[in-house]
Amino acid sequence: MQIQSFSLFWEIIIYGAFIGLICMFPKSRQLYKEAFNFSVLNNFRTYLLILIAFSTIFTANLIIFNRSLSSTFNLLTSSASRTVMLDPFELASLIIGIVIIAPVFEELLFRVPLSIWMNRSYRFFIALFISSILFGLLHAEYPVFGFVLGMIFGVVYKLSKSVVPAIITHFIWNVFSLYYFNYL
Repeated sequence: MQIQSFSLFWEIIIYGAFIGLICMFPKSRQLYKEAFNFSVLNNFRTYLLILIAFSTIFTANLIIFNRSLSSTFNLLTSSASRTVMLDPFELASLIIGIVIIAPVFEELLFRVPLSIWMNRSYRFFIALFISSILFGLLHAEYPVFGFVLGMIFGVVYKLSKSVVPAIITHFIWNVFSLYYFNYL
């Protein structure tokens, strides 16, 4: 079984270059500053939104992949897991990349640029649709589910008016899917 090579260094370089390119424009820099509104974490509604988004993602995953609730695997010990073939450093960098780097950079790359077109609701839906298609294409192993993820993360971003809840939702989903669905 051949495992996909992973380089945390290159993932950071690629995502960083895209965000750096976007931040070259003054309006984009301002949007990124405004997108990091941590005060929304003081609101119970934000946590309810994250819970509803997670439940929706979980249900969509079960439907799209025709899974059952008992399709649980242990990340480190399952014989079906590719992680048994990784040394501890590779495993740690893979988990850091999937659980920390990917949620932060992907949300910054796909959600914050939505702000440029969000002023009118019809533009929001067009921007959400386009960014979700791109998000789905980035997740080539499961493009339809990636599209659904992009839609849900975008709605979380729009309703909370902050990228922080979208990052938290993305983080929680990635942690959960690593353990529950063994996506490695």
